[in-house]
Amino acid sequence: MVENFEHITPELTSQEVSLIPVLISGFKKHGQENPIKEPEILKLSNKYFQEKQIPYNLTARKLRKFVSYMRSNGIIPIIATSKGYFVSNNEDVIESQIRSLQNRANGIMSAAIGLNRFIT
Repeated sequence: MVENFEHITPELTSQEVSLIPVLISGFKKHGQENPIKEPEILKLSNKYFQEKQIPYNLTARKLRKFVSYMRSNGIIPIIATSKGYFVSNNEDVIESQIRSLQNRANGIMSAAIGLNRFIT
């Protein structure tokens, strides 16, 4: 959970964790040559949940939470680019994604350091 964003960054519920195999199955169909964008993931996932009478509506925010959970727990190597999401076991591709995440984290840390100047 992220401070000041608690209402939009709650941890996954046990019901949501139980849906991870469904999402993994979908992500595994997409490699670097055929990435899938967020709107399509939401559309296909929610259609599946409706057909299986699973009372769940996947949102963009929750999709990002699922992706973060699966990456953080080493479940599946999901890569995200401007072209969409895909799965890759290629070490170069994974290392590139790691650098991208580190760059974003560094940017956030720089903003925090800059704001800290106003209080110390």
